[in-house]
Amino acid sequence: MYFSKPTLHSPVIITDRHKAAVALRFRELTLGLQFELPMKSRPDAIDIPLTTVSLQTNFDSYIDISFLPAATSKRVRLLVDSGNSTLIVPNWEDIAALPNWKANYEVLGTATEPWGCPANVVKGPIRLATAAGSALQIEGCLFYACTANSPQSGERTANFGAGCILPWSASGWNTPPGLGVTLQAPLSYATGYTCVEFDYEASANVLAGNAAPKIATGSYLTLYKTAPGGFLMMSVVAGIEWMALVAKSLSIGAERTSWPDPAPLPIAIIDTGGGPVFLTDPTNRVSNSQWPDPVQNPEWTIGSTNCHSIDDRISITLGDDASEFNYEIAPASLPVSARGLTLVMCTDNYYMMGNNGMNIGGLSALETRILIDYAGARVGLQAKT
Repeated sequence: MYFSKPTLHSPVIITDRHKAAVALRFRELTLGLQFELPMKSRPDAIDIPLTTVSLQTNFDSYIDISFLPAATSKRVRLLVDSGNSTLIVPNWEDIAALPNWKANYEVLGTATEPWGCPANVVKGPIRLATAAGSALQIEGCLFYACTANSPQSGERTANFGAGCILPWSASGWNTPPGLGVTLQAPLSYATGYTCVEFDYEASANVLAGNAAPKIATGSYLTLYKTAPGGFLMMSVVAGIEWMALVAKSLSIGAERTSWPDPAPLPIAIIDTGGGPVFLTDPTNRVSNSQWPDPVQNPEWTIGSTNCHSIDDRISITLGDDASEFNYEIAPASLPVSARGLTLVMCTDNYYMMGNNGMNIGGLSALETRILIDYAGARVGLQAKT
């Protein structure tokens, strides 16, 4: 079991004790997943189960994939990361050990994947376990397959990039030098399915309210043949390596703040994991002010500058040039396990990677339905009821 780090928020599971406990539970859950049966699903959509792992109010989700031939392929568990837009599997050796692997997979060259592992750049099919006990096979994926540990971390990377960026070459990691190819998010290769929804179960079921990690199995990635109604679709910000909309406004309690600074363009990174909303505030429009319900900064703010955290009600507006979407995160409406921290304001937040704007955080993903249209490079949002 590889506990890869996400791109845009702090990792959930860090200690060896927690890793061992989660790995054991994952092995138990894997026994219930099937990859060998023909695909069975609703006629208009297919549900891919996610396993969420939370520690206090921070969470990540994981997905299982396999290769061809299905009967001999190992199952690989990957972190679902909307801050990454490529597929990275930890062990090229798993593919090379498959009978007649060259019939299904082509090595296009070698490169270094985003977390530093030397890797083969591979073209070939992947299979995803479905909620119907079958498999969705996605043909023609371009992905990284690690051939050795990262010199920086000493580990392999296991990451299922779900981010949609425009163009795909906006991130240098999607265009390995000298190969003449551009990698895309794996779900963008799913022929016949136009949109993907992050369908997380209720936050009370996802989030752990104590110091022990919690594993939940009621969340899904839902692939649709046609886009479902009710979502406000907005174009992603072009030319950056993160899936993001434009951050328009922030209210704390009943007060509409002067954040964000309009230049450079403030982005709202669509992060489907992690915990609270957090932001970078280079001109200190909110970071140095006194706000109701102050709380202690989380430990992951080490490495950031001048951070202040609150547990007050917040209202966020984000969008594109044509549309705006507003939603609220109110502590009183959240389950007890999700309370205690809604917003972290820093002059410079490390996890914003030098960008002006905010990360909407996993708490937003639990309170708001998120739909990705890979072909149209759009994100759709809808308030949960």
